[in-house]
Amino acid sequence: MQEPSSVPSAPRPPEPSITSPTDVSVKNSIQSHLTGPLPSVTSLPQITNTTSQNDFNDNESSLKVPVSLFANQEQSFSDPELDLPPYDLLYALVDLYFEHLNTWCPILHRRTTLDTFFGPAPLEEADRMVLYAIVATALRFSSDSRLTEQNRKRYHDCSKQKVLLYGLENSSVKALQALVILALDLVGSSNGPPGWKLLALITRSVVQLGLAVEAKSTLISPVYPSIYTLRAVTLPESESWIEDEGRRRLFWMVYLLDRYSTLATAFDFALDDKDIDRKLPCKDEYFIKNQPVETRWFQSSNDRPDNLIRSENVGSFGLYVEILGILSRIHVFLKRPVDIGALSDVEEWQATYRKLDSDLTTWEFNLPTEYTYENASRAFSGSKHKGHHCEWVQLHSVYQTAVIRLHSSAAYPTTRSPIFTPSYSASQRCLLAVDNILSVTRFVVNNNILDKLGPPFAFTLWVSARLLLVHGSTIAHTVSPDIVFIVDTLFRMGKYWKVAERYSTILQRVLDEYGEYQQAGAVDGDRSTPSTVKILADMRRCAFDLDFLISRQPRSSPTASQPTAQPTGLLSRNLAPNELEYLDVFGFFNVPRVPAGRTPDINNIDMAEPVNNPMSITGLTGAGNSNQLPVDNTSTNTNEFNITNYLIPTPETDWLFRPGG
Repeated sequence: MQEPSSVPSAPRPPEPSITSPTDVSVKNSIQSHLTGPLPSVTSLPQITNTTSQNDFNDNESSLKVPVSLFANQEQSFSDPELDLPPYDLLYALVDLYFEHLNTWCPILHRRTTLDTFFGPAPLEEADRMVLYAIVATALRFSSDSRLTEQNRKRYHDCSKQKVLLYGLENSSVKALQALVILALDLVGSSNGPPGWKLLALITRSVVQLGLAVEAKSTLISPVYPSIYTLRAVTLPESESWIEDEGRRRLFWMVYLLDRYSTLATAFDFALDDKDIDRKLPCKDEYFIKNQPVETRWFQSSNDRPDNLIRSENVGSFGLYVEILGILSRIHVFLKRPVDIGALSDVEEWQATYRKLDSDLTTWEFNLPTEYTYENASRAFSGSKHKGHHCEWVQLHSVYQTAVIRLHSSAAYPTTRSPIFTPSYSASQRCLLAVDNILSVTRFVVNNNILDKLGPPFAFTLWVSARLLLVHGSTIAHTVSPDIVFIVDTLFRMGKYWKVAERYSTILQRVLDEYGEYQQAGAVDGDRSTPSTVKILADMRRCAFDLDFLISRQPRSSPTASQPTAQPTGLLSRNLAPNELEYLDVFGFFNVPRVPAGRTPDINNIDMAEPVNNPMSITGLTGAGNSNQLPVDNTSTNTNEFNITNYLIPTPETDWLFRPGG
């Protein structure tokens, strides 16, 4: 990859005119070199940087930027009529998009995109919207000295508004591409309502355009069609294989955004796996070289007979989609309520748990050699470009995230019963996953590719750091010092992605509060019950209470004949900011979900009440001998709170790998 501070140097005779992407192109002037410094790319130790002006796989673009110089280059920054940067900076921003964003959002074909934006043909409005989206998203990576805060804000806000308005009024692949690229900017700023609203529009649009299914899918033309099952296909057929593969990649990127925006919440996915009948994306090298290939179908489970057909053509993006599919099934599984006092429910829960664990193991076992964790050093020594490193990092980071998501439910349950107890082996798998994430992160930091990984990688760090806090509040009775490295890495990512900065800030506040109690314990000299353990357990209990209360608030307004009940717990006082941060940190691990019938009414819980008996606040406890196991499928009603009095598991009592289990 070329240094971002220079444009392709291949000269050609000066042209009398060129079609600029801006509305007033004559006011834009063109330079052969950028006047401001852009961040240089530090090559990995094993890489020789030989791609000076080509795309990632030596597929040279037909674009040749004129080298004519004009005196009024700075005019475009001050002219309010110009809503895009000058030509040279515009090209640099597109180049930055492919360098920093296309590594994990590979939906655009580099050569085709560059020729469209900067070629001799006039730029159509739909293509201009994609360019606006790229500008809004890639500005964060430019260190051009001409981009003052005022200019950055003007270009960003103008581009954002144009893309949003166009996306609301137009339904097309180009409009959807622009919205998806803009969504990267929004979800990278905050995991909240602004991004959710845009993603709601995108997920509905991708289904309405028919992009969730292949052109010959039975979901479009079923064997026995009816007015209810025959889908309307509004898009014309693709004119080329690149366009067809681009549509496929566009859908899977929407799938990725939908999954990541939902995994951290209690919401349902906007895209249901049952409505998807798509093939996986091919290897990037085929896409870049315009080499048509066939790939296997996406599997909502591993039961499909053609699961491994044409596996050799599936690239890292396709493998990424597959592991996200497993992570999606884990999310749905953990949302499902389970009566941990009923033997039949617990046995069914454990069977599904083991099936998902098997799916994770199978996915890792079937990874191509170049992507295996153990073979990383050999693969990197023969790699010619940093893109392969990013692909490997992304695959293993999301895999380890899925491992933590599944096994933390068995390792650190918030509620236990005589037949539903914490698993020792599950906790060991969680810790091993965190260790692997730390190794991957050190590789990323040491090789300077942190800026080529987006919010999904920040989410992995966020999950692993919170796992260390949960483990410290339960089994370890101390927090691993490795969490400092994770928080620092998130802070560094915050330079480009505000959501990573927010993760870092929340974690640091929790660690500061933890440190204060740690110092207080050292002064008091009381080692019987470490205050650090107590504060972390109290934080998690607070998060549990909030989750419990919020999830059981009335969802429908009362009728006129019914008096409005005023809950005493959550709605009787304002929540402190740190309480909401506790929910951010620990709410991810509030499992299992106990059926509503096994919990008290919200009006009987008062969060302001002092906790004399930690069991009483959950309403999940009952009288009875906790050592008495059920003999049938009835509930034992002996559930216990498992946070402030966590039951430390042992290998001898582990149900996960019990002989014959």
